[in-house]
Order: sequence, then structure tokens, then C-alpha cells
Amino acid sequence: MATNPLSGIRTYDPMTANAPKDATGPDTSPEAQTQNFLKLLIAQIQNQDPMAPMDASTMTAQMSQLNMVSSMANMNTSMTAMLSQMQSANFMNQASLIGHSPAVVGGDIKYSGSGNVDLAVNAAVPLQTLVATLTDANGNLIESVNLGAVPAGMTNFAWAGTDQNGNQMQAGSYKLTLAGKDATGKANNPTPYVASPVTSVSKGSDGNAILNLLDGSSMKAIDIQQWLN
Repeated sequence: MATNPLSGIRTYDPMTANAPKDATGPDTSPEAQTQNFLKLLIAQIQNQDPMAPMDASTMTAQMSQLNMVSSMANMNTSMTAMLSQMQSANFMNQASLIGHSPAVVGGDIKYSGSGNVDLAVNAAVPLQTLVATLTDANGNLIESVNLGAVPAGMTNFAWAGTDQNGNQMQAGSYKLTLAGKDATGKANNPTPYVASPVTSVSKGSDGNAILNLLDGSSMKAIDIQQWLN
């Protein structure tokens, strides 16, 4: 491509048509687009037919389109900056959650060897009976507790970190499973939740906050169903 010295607009040149393209690519910024539009408009005016000059309304319409494109580009830049500021503010707010415990869906428990473990059940319908069973990493029974009747929604309970005989369990991995029956006697296994304290907050690739928990898992703040403390 060659350049017309009068207008600065690139024109076809067979001598350079097959030359490698500029690695940086064309400039697509709003300023560059405006300059290109003005160059095209000037070239159009310079090469118009003197006997049939360009209609003023046509020029006005073209300028209006240019202003609209420029305004949309500026609006997009402003919205992007606003989104970045909102994500930064949200990230700072999530940092205040360090030390608090969200309920994480799933029955995997990373027990520290002391204290209680906060647990929860999310029942889709009211249950007449519900039994919570805790097993170790090898599937051995640790404790089984009858929670009785539970309503629909989230219900909280806790494991003291002991077995059925009251013996203190060691630190390690344990599993919570739930088995219940509804009013008709039909089996219903609701979703278990395990709470773990937030130890740190990091920023995900999409700009949203990621909560890193004491048990080694991570979750997005938008996925939290309940805060237990």
C-alpha cells in the first residue's frame, strides 16, 4: 500500500501489495478512527463533482455518525473504568471477612484436631427424620447423630470432634453424609455444608474476590449460601 501525498490516505500499490503486514496492526483507537474519517471526508470533498456537489445534509449525517461512534467509544471506556473501580472496592470489602466462616457446599471436613466444626444442612423440603454420619478417610464410622425433624432450608449443627464414645479425634480428613425421610417416608438426602474460616482474600482472573479458607479450599464470594460467624 502506498500513501497519497495530498490526502494521506493509503492507496493500492501492486508493487507492495504482497509485502508483509505491519506486526503492530492498524490503530483502532477512537482518535485514529476520527482522523481516518476526517481524511476520507476531505478526500470526498476534494474529489466531488463540481456540477453536483455534496449535499450539506449528507455531510451533516456523516458528522453525526462520527460523533455517535466517538461517544460510544468514550462511554465504553468510562464503563470499563467504573467496573474496575467497583471490583476494587468489592475486593477491599471482602478483606473484612477474614476470620469469618462461610458454609461451603460439600461434606469434606479438614479437622484441625481441636474445637468444634460448624456444619449445616440445606433441605429442599421438610424432613421428618435426618441422620448425620461422620466417617474417617478410610470410611470407618466415627459418629452417627439423629438430628430429628428439620424444616426446609438451612439448618445448622456442629461436630465436637469426638467419636461415638466421646474420644477426641486427631487432625485429618473426615466425611459428612446425610440421610433423611420426608413426610411420606420417601428417602431424601439433602446437601451438606461445612464451615471453614477465611484466611485470605485474592483477586480472580475476572476481577472478583476469591476467598481462601483454612481447610485449603477456595470459593467465590457470590457462591456463599450462609455465614455461620
